[in-house]
Amino acid sequence: MVSAAQVDIYTTHNGDIDLYQRRGSPQMAILGDSWKTIEDLRRRLFLTAVGRASATFANSVEADLLAWTSDEDARRRIRAMVESDVKAQSKS
Repeated sequence: MVSAAQVDIYTTHNGDIDLYQRRGSPQMAILGDSWKTIEDLRRRLFLTAVGRASATFANSVEADLLAWTSDEDARRRIRAMVESDVKAQSKS
């Protein structure tokens, strides 16, 4: 289950697992597969946001977002990352 605190750690390291590992901050631990879960949700929500996903795929992503996050705050933070990704892509 991904928490808002874990999403914050992910964004603090710009989604760079190597940077996270090199810093080795024990107070910033992401347990289990949370990093991969955040990456997966981010990628799939991005595809949905830019219109590259079917309705079935979009529904699946939304169901996973609800199932794999601890609360609305965590979901809001993941969605904010995706919004930034979409904006960055439209600028390039």
